[in-house]
Amino acid sequence: MKTKIIIADDHLLLADGLEQILNSVPDFEVIAKVANGKLLIQVLNTIMPDLILLDINMPYMNGLDAAKEIGRRMPDIKIVFLSMYFDAKLIASAKENGVKGFILKDIIAPLLKEKLIHVANGGTCFDSPFPQTSTEPVWQQDDFANNLKLSPREIEIIKLIKVGHGNKQISAQLGLSTYTIETHRKNIYRKLNLKGVGELIQFASDHNI
Repeated sequence: MKTKIIIADDHLLLADGLEQILNSVPDFEVIAKVANGKLLIQVLNTIMPDLILLDINMPYMNGLDAAKEIGRRMPDIKIVFLSMYFDAKLIASAKENGVKGFILKDIIAPLLKEKLIHVANGGTCFDSPFPQTSTEPVWQQDDFANNLKLSPREIEIIKLIKVGHGNKQISAQLGLSTYTIETHRKNIYRKLNLKGVGELIQFASDHNI
């Protein structure tokens, strides 16, 4: 029996890409895609998935509220959150409501497949905000994630820019497309109100990134 999956994400291009990735797994079958939590609840009145890949920030009903409703009515459905940002409080709330995983959206396709197969087989997967090999104190990492509103991946990219890597080098090192790296860089500049790589390097030096 294949694991039946519903994708709930208001970014249609991303949802289409996720569908292609998941349908390439022999034991997975995407049976529906919806753009918000309200539509997800409605769809569940007619079809029953084994697993829901659920974006958190969606219009009309966000992922967390949808997960609470689904957990109350259909606790056997496995839910995995997708997010651009690590949020320790959100993860704690997700676990309290029976969510089986929290995956950052900049994950590479092979690892996404691996994690969802693990959940489908009864496991859980909650992404860490930083690689386990990091030597930085955890309190410093949390400070950047919470106060500077930077995602773990964005901080990783800042570090690589600081040592002189360009988009192609960063893309190859992280296993991401150059388009994804460019998008991250634009978001970094916007969040930090910086105008170029020189200001970004200075910011990284000032904050010991």
